[in-house]
Amino acid sequence: MHATPAHAAIGQRIVAAVEEGVHQRWGPALLRAATADGTSVDGRVQAVTAGFRQELGVAGAAAGGASAVPGVGLATTSAAFALELAWSTVRLTDLVLTIAALHGHRDATVEERRLWVLSILTYGDGATSMVTKLASELGGGLGGSAGRSVPAETVRQLNKAIGVAIVTRYGTRRGALAVGRAIPFGVGAALGYGLNSYMVKATARHADAFFASLPVRVDSIPTAATEVPDPR
Repeated sequence: MHATPAHAAIGQRIVAAVEEGVHQRWGPALLRAATADGTSVDGRVQAVTAGFRQELGVAGAAAGGASAVPGVGLATTSAAFALELAWSTVRLTDLVLTIAALHGHRDATVEERRLWVLSILTYGDGATSMVTKLASELGGGLGGSAGRSVPAETVRQLNKAIGVAIVTRYGTRRGALAVGRAIPFGVGAALGYGLNSYMVKATARHADAFFASLPVRVDSIPTAATEVPDPR
């Protein structure tokens, strides 16, 4: 079934939020990582994650509570949900970038940062294996192993491919783009808090695993890539 205009608009917000994050939030993420509490990478990741869980949980509670207020129309609650989704996606991008820096990945191009965020938000705990698989199919020469350098053009092609999938995969998990269903408003403050809190915890876990064995790094010499596979 085709996406509705409302779904398409929310998809655009997701993509725009990721772009804002990878372009404008790298500096703050580096600073956040440098000042994080803890004496180990694991401890710092846990401390950073706890702060994000509280922040996004409260925002989710506010959005969920507003949707249940009598007299508030669907258009109003839809707009509020879309705004909260865009903002929380930026903050999840902040979380991913911060965890990257905590793992020592502090020197990255915009394309690399985009790949990190798109992969983790789209594929979750399967991000490492999916990026490795797609890079191999694109001619990156990974041979099924992680941590290898690939041409910059391959990374751009990876981002193009994964960008097609993020709206339906990540959007559906956020309850925004379930095919053939209306956006599930009226979930209430408690559920709104819980869903956002869970999303932060899951994203942090996926990012932690992804950056512990970063699947690809950018080669400084760009070469042409092959046709983009469909990752959906």
